[in-house]
Amino acid sequence: MLKTNNLGLVAPIFLLLLFTTNIFASFVIKNDDLLPQKTVDKIDEMGKELQEKTGVSVYIAAVKDLNGIDIQQYEKSLSKSLNKPFILLTIAVNDKKIDIINSKELDNRYDKEQILSPWPWRGTILPLLTAKTKDPKANIEAALLNGYADIVEQVANSYNVKLDSALGNQNRIVFDILKILFYGIIVLFAIRFIMGRFKKDAKK
Repeated sequence: MLKTNNLGLVAPIFLLLLFTTNIFASFVIKNDDLLPQKTVDKIDEMGKELQEKTGVSVYIAAVKDLNGIDIQQYEKSLSKSLNKPFILLTIAVNDKKIDIINSKELDNRYDKEQILSPWPWRGTILPLLTAKTKDPKANIEAALLNGYADIVEQVANSYNVKLDSALGNQNRIVFDILKILFYGIIVLFAIRFIMGRFKKDAKK
């Protein structure tokens, strides 16, 4: 009798463990040592809150190489195991590829083109990813955290939901700094160009 009772408990315990694992699974589904744990924890915090309040799951796959696989094909393969509705942000650093896909019902919940824009006043990933710094890994960390935050905040806003874990003002400060740097570089080049023209005219 004891053996029968013990066997009867196996299935419920297994289901409980499986359910618990799914609840606390990370939203960073691939990480080739590109994101430190503190950043993964922050992403999971935002992702969990968004999922609880809207039902939408936003994932990140951060890999070094695609090993010859097309990024869309890679994303399609990963998406088969994701809970719908979902958004997946994928980056392959060595291949210099980045993309975002989503399940159909989320097409109008965020602006993919804006997030992936290369312009500092618009995009939230590429300007940080391509910034000239001494630590490229820090660029990747900042870019993915910033991009992820932008996605979850846009989705939350589309559902009229406020996220307590959102970066919010921190994002805007980053954008303002990037704008200042970008326009500063343009002004510097313009001044150098004008000064060069004046010098040439003075020699004539």
